[in-house]
Amino acid sequence: LDLLIMLVLDLVICALTALFYKELLAISFDETFATVVNVPVDAIYAVMLCLIALTVVMVMRVVGLIMVIALLTMPAAISGQYANDMKKMMVMASILSVVFTTLGLWLSYFLNLTSGATIICVSGAGYLLSLGVKLLSRRIGAIRAT
Repeated sequence: LDLLIMLVLDLVICALTALFYKELLAISFDETFATVVNVPVDAIYAVMLCLIALTVVMVMRVVGLIMVIALLTMPAAISGQYANDMKKMMVMASILSVVFTTLGLWLSYFLNLTSGATIICVSGAGYLLSLGVKLLSRRIGAIRAT
C-alpha cells in the first residue's frame, strides 16, 4: 500500500511540475518579473509549496524525518555541478535519487543495516565522489592548459 501511495504521489508531483514548469521557474528566480508577465504568482507559489510538502511526506516514508533534507539536497547539489539547464538538472537529480535509494536499500538488505541511514550514506558517498571527479577534471584541465 505504501508503494502504491508513493507511486501516485510521484505521478502527481511529476505531472504538476511538467505542467507548470515555466511558471515555477519564473517565480523561483524573479517574482517581480513573473508578476509583470502575468504569471499568477500566489497560486503558483501555493502549488510549489504543495509539491514540496508532498515530496517531503513521500521521502519521509522512505528515509525518516531527519534524513529528508539530505536526500532532497545531495542529488540536486551533484546535478548542479554538471548541468547548466534547469530541466537537465531536475532529471539528473531525479535519476540520482532513484540510484541512491535503490543502492541504499539493496545494501541495507544484504548488510542488515537501517535503510534510511544507508541511503543517506550512499548519497553522501556519491556527493564526495562527484566533488572528487570535479576536482580531478579541473586539475587535468589546468595541466592541459599549460
